[in-house]
Amino acid sequence: MKKILSPARSVIAAALIAGLAIPAHAQLREALTTGEQATRKAEQVQDQINQLDDQRSDMVREYRTLLQRRDAAELFAKQQELVVQSQREEIASLTEQLGSIDDITAQTVPMLLGMIADLKQFVAADIPFKAEERKTRLDSLDALMKTPNVTTAEQYRLIMEAYSAEMEYGRTIDTWQEEIAIDGNPTTVDMFLYGRVALVYITPGGKAARYDRATGEWQPLPGSYANDIRRAVRVAQGKAQQVVLFAPVQKFSVQ
Repeated sequence: MKKILSPARSVIAAALIAGLAIPAHAQLREALTTGEQATRKAEQVQDQINQLDDQRSDMVREYRTLLQRRDAAELFAKQQELVVQSQREEIASLTEQLGSIDDITAQTVPMLLGMIADLKQFVAADIPFKAEERKTRLDSLDALMKTPNVTTAEQYRLIMEAYSAEMEYGRTIDTWQEEIAIDGNPTTVDMFLYGRVALVYITPGGKAARYDRATGEWQPLPGSYANDIRRAVRVAQGKAQQVVLFAPVQKFSVQ
């Protein structure tokens, strides 16, 4: 048999149901809010984790770069040690060489002075051509050896140039005008040098002479040599083609 609630009891029951529904709804809303907060918190934590992971990756890359730089620096340092060691050995060698420079200089200077003296002796015994030019060269060598700021190597080079110039005279022909005294009268003549075979001149009037080594004087030549000497002068001046030249030589001996 079903029980029928009275109106009073119905009102009480509805009130009870409503009272129970209100707390449940609030709890659901609170649960939803808490879940949303937890989700946002989780997102924030994930962002932090991502940032930390990015930082870790950057630090790993930087660490690897530092390792590479360290290896390169160690390799460079080892290479520099070899360079420094080589330089130390070179310095030691140069220091040893510097210690012997004074001895070398002491031996070289007398040799250079002897070379100059020998060259002077050779020029004095040679045919007297271009006397002023050759004397100037020898005087410059004397001055060179008295100049303190000229190195020994430079002195040697200039002395060898003087020797080369003297050697060149013996391999070439040359002509120039020079004023000499003929029969007491100053006369401008064409000088001609056949290497070191002969030194001759010809006057504007066609008179020719040869320097005599034995007497140290000019010896007149027969008129037949005049044309040969004129031709030789023109060849030396570049005014005529090169031909076989005839020179009035003299026999001499070397003692």
